[in-house]
Amino acid sequence: MFPRAFGDSDPMPISVTLVFAGKTVVLADPSGGTFDAAGDFDRLLPMENQLPVQGAPDLPTLGRIDAYADVEFSPDDMAAIRDEAVALLQLAKPGPEARGLKRLRVLAEHGAQMPGAVLRVEAD
Repeated sequence: MFPRAFGDSDPMPISVTLVFAGKTVVLADPSGGTFDAAGDFDRLLPMENQLPVQGAPDLPTLGRIDAYADVEFSPDDMAAIRDEAVALLQLAKPGPEARGLKRLRVLAEHGAQMPGAVLRVEAD
């Protein structure tokens, strides 16, 4: 997880990885290079520690992410995650937030083709 200062009570950013056969999957990054995790888009998720983003789409699958608990999504959830990530891209700030959503989309697309894979969301 990401380091934080002692006494900081705000939750840490979420990190999403695709795990298959107990190993984190490394993929080609849509922005260049490779990557093994997606993040930096917490602001757009309907979590209890976030203010609602005006115009945000309904997120029945990504809305299950909790700022304080880990969540795992199965391949059955991956198409919905891909679609919700694409919908959120319209609201994303350029830079890390948009790159994080593009990475999430790639993870979900790849994971949908891997029976037994999980998208693991690690929170605070």
